[in-house]
Order: sequence, then structure tokens, then C-alpha cells
Amino acid sequence: MKKLPIISILIILVGTCFAYWYFNFAQDEEIETMTALEKTGGECDLISEKAAMHLPEVLPFQKLEKAARKARVLSNCMQDRAYVENPAWVKNAESVAKKNAQTQHISYDEAYEELRRKAMYAFKMPQGEQVYWITVQKP
Repeated sequence: MKKLPIISILIILVGTCFAYWYFNFAQDEEIETMTALEKTGGECDLISEKAAMHLPEVLPFQKLEKAARKARVLSNCMQDRAYVENPAWVKNAESVAKKNAQTQHISYDEAYEELRRKAMYAFKMPQGEQVYWITVQKP
């Protein structure tokens, strides 16, 4: 009877050590496989979140204002780090925005902006899809 608490504490201790080791190893593996775009995008995303954190989101126009602030700060941050909008993505998005505008009964500009804001936060794209950000070569 006296050994039961000791055995249960040992089991909990071993389980905790295993969980710590497993999750720590998984994080190390994930960090190593990040591309430069993902790393820069994550940093800029954090900066944009902090820039818009203080803005209220009670009314619908405030939500739009906050989303616009985040997008502007993210865009400026990425441009400061030598990333620009991919012209191939823009060409593809224009046709998609026209289709979305017709099916969703919204303006072309609203459909394009919706696509743009989604794409600018996607730093890892599936194979074969255009990425929003590309690097620009500095002279």
C-alpha cells in the first residue's frame, strides 16, 4: 500500500519527462525547416499584430480599420526586409477576383482586397501555387 503513491509519482515524473522531450524535439525540428520567407513573415506578422492591438473592434468599421492597419504595417515591414508583391500573383488574382465578385455579388475591389489580405499572410504555399511575396534583389 505504501508503494502505490511512490509508483504513481514515478509514472507521472516519467510521463512528464517524455512529454517535455517529445514537444521540445518537435519544436526544434519545426524551426529548422522554416524558409527565410516564413521567418520574416512571422516576424512581420507579430509586428503588425502589436501595431493594431490597441484598436477597438466593437463596430464593423473598426474591424475593417484594424485589418487595414495590420495589412499596411505588414506590407511596410516586408518591404523593409526586401520583399515585394509578386507580379505573377497579381495577374492570377485579378481573374480570380473578377469571378469572386460575380459569384459573391460584391465589387471587384472588395474581392481583390479580400484575396490580397489572405495571401499576404500566407507565407507557406502548397506546391504549384503562387506566393504573394518575392524577394527583390538589392543593387
